[in-house]
Amino acid sequence: MRLAAALLVLALGSEAVAQPRAIVPLTPQQQLLAADRNFAKLSESRGRAYAFLAMATNNARLFGAGGAPAIYGRAQAFRALSRGQNSRMRWAPAASGLSGDGGMGWTDGRWEIVAGGTVVNSGHYLTVWTKDRRGAWKVQNHMNTGDPAKK
Repeated sequence: MRLAAALLVLALGSEAVAQPRAIVPLTPQQQLLAADRNFAKLSESRGRAYAFLAMATNNARLFGAGGAPAIYGRAQAFRALSRGQNSRMRWAPAASGLSGDGGMGWTDGRWEIVAGGTVVNSGHYLTVWTKDRRGAWKVQNHMNTGDPAKK
């Protein structure tokens, strides 16, 4: 009898422990930062061209550093960024903000281009995001500034 009671208590106790925790949804700000981090992961793993193609709106605009001309549209950005894929661009957001209605946001932080394991260029970025019809964050504008040349 004692053994049965002990087994019952053990079974009930382990069932309580095995209950899954409630999933807490991300806040809109956390979702925006997650989108930026996903954008960066795609850039590192698949290249900048693929990342921009996957994460940008059709009419997105890309403004580069160092006097590079502006690029208008996702398809043009893919073509332009496909050149020079031997380097990878990585970045991480440092700050973000949302519009009052939550349909638009921005992220900014530092970026680096790495080739052969060496940082060959770096600077700051600002990305403007909008939500698509399904509520997913998409890049509307992406701008880079370059760090001053090292002496």
